[in-house]
Amino acid sequence: MGVQLEYGEVSAVDYMTCRVRVRLDDRDGVETYWLNVLQRNTQGTQRRPLMPELKEQVAVLLDSDGVGGVCLGGVYSTVEPPPVVDQDTDYVRFSDGTVTTYDRAAGVMTLDCVGALLVKCGRNITVEAGEPVVVKAPSATLDIPQVTLNGDLQVNGNVGVNGNVNATGAVLDVGGNSNHHSH
Repeated sequence: MGVQLEYGEVSAVDYMTCRVRVRLDDRDGVETYWLNVLQRNTQGTQRRPLMPELKEQVAVLLDSDGVGGVCLGGVYSTVEPPPVVDQDTDYVRFSDGTVTTYDRAAGVMTLDCVGALLVKCGRNITVEAGEPVVVKAPSATLDIPQVTLNGDLQVNGNVGVNGNVNATGAVLDVGGNSNHHSH
């Protein structure tokens, strides 16, 4: 039996069984039976199935009678061109507008999340950077029982303290006055 490569538009998606139905362009819009969608991993390493979305253009491989076959995946076209064609850039844009990009030539990874970002870890997290780290936000809260700072602390602005301040060394103001002077 021969097989035929055809193109069409996804007309139905079954996420539980990882199958799709496809309306075939070259067969006057005839809809296929349920076709399995090829996956990258299905055994030891597993991940969320990569499924085409409704109305996405896909390539299918059908048996000679057009009943059985497999969906090979989505294909770009002149109507829906690839969003990025730079060979050094890995790019994913989710339907809600969130974008993750890695530019291998520049060595820059970007996550532009339109919603919240949650990082959870059952053990420790270490952040290392070869250059200064900048955090920009309207405010920040550290909900941590104890913070240890190894190094100098420069504060540009006011310091409010709701509790005691303990120091083992001298506390000097801009004029060089110590906390040990009397009035």
